[in-house]
Amino acid sequence: MELIFPARCCFCRISLIHRGEVVCPECLALIHYLHSPLCSCCGRELPDSSGGDHLCGSCLRKPPVYAWARAVVSYASPVSHLLHRLKYASDTRALPALVQVIAPFSEVLRQEFQGESDRIVPVPLFSTRLKKRGLNQSLLLAKIFFPQAGDTLLADVLIRTRNTPPQTTLDGVARRKNLRAAFAVSNPSAIRGRRIFLVDDVLTTGTTVTECARALLAAGAREIWVVTVARVADSRE
Repeated sequence: MELIFPARCCFCRISLIHRGEVVCPECLALIHYLHSPLCSCCGRELPDSSGGDHLCGSCLRKPPVYAWARAVVSYASPVSHLLHRLKYASDTRALPALVQVIAPFSEVLRQEFQGESDRIVPVPLFSTRLKKRGLNQSLLLAKIFFPQAGDTLLADVLIRTRNTPPQTTLDGVARRKNLRAAFAVSNPSAIRGRRIFLVDDVLTTGTTVTECARALLAAGAREIWVVTVARVADSRE
């Protein structure tokens, strides 16, 4: 089959040489992976390349409700194209490429995740939007980030209580008003006292993960760690 239909890069369509690749080395080189120095809380890249991780000015002035946030890459092509295909076209053919993109970050999560005391929670969709799309991209990404999650992945514990307009159509202030009290926890005992790894696709202003974190903390979670594939440049709540 590979002789007749050789594997091709999902972006530039060039033939791939190595088995298991989905993205060619040239396209991977276009992806900007986030690296230290980072804000030790919100995970934004810091301009001083000579220092280590430390708190950024925004987190010093107004600490987020979550304890830690990390994204793998900057939100730009070709990763933005992959996430858009998955999220809005329900195109699961984007998943193997996202697995390859996320792979360098896997060791970070392996070192941080403690299966007995931690739980993984994807950002939920409202029921009607989930039916329309046919998938929750955050749940699929959580399975990529934590392939051995098992029972620690709680797909239904965090719910969206109302059908809010898409955040992409709103500015920062409107985003916060749009999602205020839009999330609830269906089973507080499942997360009480636990550290929660909250998974989403993109960190833009931080509004969505902030409102999710508030709901989880109010239900008894110990602290919230946010994991996303991508981060919009200089994004911060």
